[in-house]
Amino acid sequence: MKQRALPYPDLILFNGKIRTLTYDGALVEALACAGGRIVAAGQSDVIRRLAGPDSRQIDLQNKIAIPGLTDTHVHLSEKGTAEKEYLDCRDFYADVHSIPEILERLTKRASEIPKGSWIVAHGSPMQDFRLKEKRFPDRHDLDRAVPDHPVSIAFGAHITIANSKALALAGIGRDSSFALNQCLERGVTTIHDIVRSGEPIRAYQELLREGRLDARVSLLPRVIESHIGSNSLIELGLHSGFGNEWLRIGGVKMSIDGGITGRNACFYEPYEDDPHNCGIIRIPQDELNETVLQCHQAGLRCCVHAIGDCNWLSTPERMQRLVRSGIIAIPNISIGYYVGDAILDCVGEKRLAKAFPFRTLLKNGVTIAGGSDAPGYWPVDPLRDISACVSRKMRWGEVLVPEERISAAEAFAMHTTTAAFVGFEENDKGTLDVGKLADIAILAEDPFEIPGERIKDIRVEMTIVGGEVKYQA
Repeated sequence: MKQRALPYPDLILFNGKIRTLTYDGALVEALACAGGRIVAAGQSDVIRRLAGPDSRQIDLQNKIAIPGLTDTHVHLSEKGTAEKEYLDCRDFYADVHSIPEILERLTKRASEIPKGSWIVAHGSPMQDFRLKEKRFPDRHDLDRAVPDHPVSIAFGAHITIANSKALALAGIGRDSSFALNQCLERGVTTIHDIVRSGEPIRAYQELLREGRLDARVSLLPRVIESHIGSNSLIELGLHSGFGNEWLRIGGVKMSIDGGITGRNACFYEPYEDDPHNCGIIRIPQDELNETVLQCHQAGLRCCVHAIGDCNWLSTPERMQRLVRSGIIAIPNISIGYYVGDAILDCVGEKRLAKAFPFRTLLKNGVTIAGGSDAPGYWPVDPLRDISACVSRKMRWGEVLVPEERISAAEAFAMHTTTAAFVGFEENDKGTLDVGKLADIAILAEDPFEIPGERIKDIRVEMTIVGGEVKYQA
């Protein structure tokens, strides 16, 4: 038994199968937590002797415990209230298969609220491929259906359509606490959240001050195409890691090109279904070089969105350049899971032949971590993404490039140990070691002992953050 001398534990978990995910793959039956950290690990009878009169003891009843999961790429504060505030027109979750069906939902919402009130809707990325009309609704469609309300509907991160009333207006409420609760339901205890203004940063600080920040947040301010400039952070002397265990600066975000779902990721060769379109460059090379250098010198981790040829044509030369430069890849397998079939029509078989080449990347020494680019268009759910990495079975029914499958251990590392390394938090997170933060997910089944395709369906029984139960099914 590993143990260090501390007061009575606040929490003891016992009678479980606890996968510590340490380098030696250790399994233990019980953990003791005090002061928000793990203070002992070992056999149930030994750990339970440490209990004091006020210690909470939870019988895991042979359920599985793993380190709390991390999603290293979310837009939670910007889109985190999609299910709560936004009208759902996503064909992934609703019976929406044509433009009239979308307009019917908008018209119904308009009849329920005062004239002039905003209607903000979400569709799915690349939904035009699946709608009967093979196109998105346009401004004129929205104007005819809802003439008295400002309306916007986003189809993924890179396509938003608005009616005439909405074009001159802006402003949508946010509720990060609600969205964080949805993360906890899937065992997520840490997110890396990309923000574009001070509003969500202030909201997170208020949640922390009020004791309502139930998951840990690493902030990634966008510093180009944003209300926040890199100089704002640099002149204040802020660097990655500034903050505390709950809320901290994780680095800065910038985007070189557009996204694949909007057909504006940049390629040398044009899109298969649009021969005059090679995508867009959003940051001129000189500006990119200067910004990255300044942020790097200031101690700010640079998180750079680069899709196009960088992502869809991972040649050996490009992979070795990643390794030499110490660049960590954060692919979003959720995009392939939901819209990989539509992407095939866009980029063609040649560029999709090695889509999400996780096995190849790992064999070539590239470090990869997991991010979903959620929520809004699909939920934050690392178990879904891990399942896709292991089985390569996509939502649309096909197995995508099966030779690029990775093991469950490798897939979980993307959301635990490697994710902690990405955030410069490997001494605090990623494994259930004595001395590390007591961030733990309790699962109904052992993901290492079931077919990969079933990992996505595992029920999360409980999520513990800092030794406190923050979610219980």
